[in-house]
Amino acid sequence: MKKWMFLLTVLFGLTAVQVSFTPDVHAVSQKTWEDVAVKETKKRYPLSQVLFSQKIWDKKKKDITVKQYRFTLREGMQDFAVYTTITFDSETGEIKKVQVIPEA
Repeated sequence: MKKWMFLLTVLFGLTAVQVSFTPDVHAVSQKTWEDVAVKETKKRYPLSQVLFSQKIWDKKKKDITVKQYRFTLREGMQDFAVYTTITFDSETGEIKKVQVIPEA
């Protein structure tokens, strides 16, 4: 009986550890590009505060990846939205182009 309980404890303990590591790796890489997009947006609107951010889409080709984010900003008493598009090299992560366009 003790061996059976020990085996169940080891089995469930290992399963929980393996499952918990998978989402963290993806979340870190996703958050990094979102942080870059926020930094580039703050260059254009330095007095603004980011209220909300949302990833709109991303497209990956052989050597280039494009990601687009929508940010709701507040500057003074005015709220407005901008779209920030980042184009970068898929292999090296070098940023090729950044576009910050206000929502119409």
